[in-house]
Amino acid sequence: MARRSETSALPGNDGRWFLELIGVIESEPESTATYATLETLVPPPVADDSTTVSAGAATAEVAGALLAEPTPNGEFVPLAPGAFTAAATADGPRRRPVWWISGLLLLVLVGALGVGIYLLPRASDQDAAVLASQHRSAMVDMRNELPRTQQALGDLTDPAASPEAVSAVPEAIAALSSVSGGAIAVATAPMPATLPLVPRDGFDSLEPTREAMTILGATGRDVAGRIGIGFTYRTSIEALFGIDGLPIDAPDDAIADLSLALAEDLAETGRLIADLPQDAGFVAVAEAATVASQRYPTWQLEYLDALRQGDGEQAGALVAELAAALRTVDSRLHTALGVLRTELDGVIVILAAELEAAIDTAPE
Repeated sequence: MARRSETSALPGNDGRWFLELIGVIESEPESTATYATLETLVPPPVADDSTTVSAGAATAEVAGALLAEPTPNGEFVPLAPGAFTAAATADGPRRRPVWWISGLLLLVLVGALGVGIYLLPRASDQDAAVLASQHRSAMVDMRNELPRTQQALGDLTDPAASPEAVSAVPEAIAALSSVSGGAIAVATAPMPATLPLVPRDGFDSLEPTREAMTILGATGRDVAGRIGIGFTYRTSIEALFGIDGLPIDAPDDAIADLSLALAEDLAETGRLIADLPQDAGFVAVAEAATVASQRYPTWQLEYLDALRQGDGEQAGALVAELAAALRTVDSRLHTALGVLRTELDGVIVILAAELEAAIDTAPE
């Protein structure tokens, strides 16, 4: 008895291939044929009766059918598309929409921009109005001080003015200098800064007023300074050679006291003349005072010697010489003061008119 081959037991070596070849049995489909068969399958209908189902929806439908309860007939009812996803995520955390946050931020931004567009120009105009008021106030203060200035100028240049009236001149000078300096300070102060695109019309309209105030303030200071120079000359010249009632005859003890007083006055006279300010209007006054002071030391020696010798005639002549020198200096002083009054009176009148015009045209 022949023995059975052992190779027939191996997979694929059971003779099936021969039976398939002669057509006794059907051959098993190949892998590619299986895929072709799957492609011809029609997917089951969906719950919403749609005629076309995507591959993802079909997958979800099959998965839902596997999970669904069988019907009494043993068939499975497929779930509608998306039902499985909704069921799977029903108990999980839901993602909150954030579009309303962006919308709220945009609304706040637009609102802030609108408020800025509305309020910033108004704030700029208000600041400009406050600044304009400061400019007008500074000019009004300066204008109101000019009558007092004119009165002080009159007292200073009047030879018959009382010492009290002359002594009040420095206060008027200081007041005019202060208000003039205040006008300059306001006019030259930096303008307030504004944000970009904010109108500056209110500030720009102040520029002509500021330029005028700077000039007018400088004029006021110049007037105050010139009056101050006149005051210095008047008070200094009146103090030169300050020994009054010089005798033409005196005993020895009186001569000794007089010698000491004259020496002190000589030193004071030299200091006063050295301190006289340089001014074109008072050059003649300074020259006359300098000439008299240069003669003064020699004059003192001659005068004291005449007293010691009892030479009343010589002593009297020397006293008359000193008095003549003083009259010359005093005459030149009051001539210069008269010219100063005429000049400054006109400047003060013009300054007052220009201040009034600047006040009238200044922005409010």
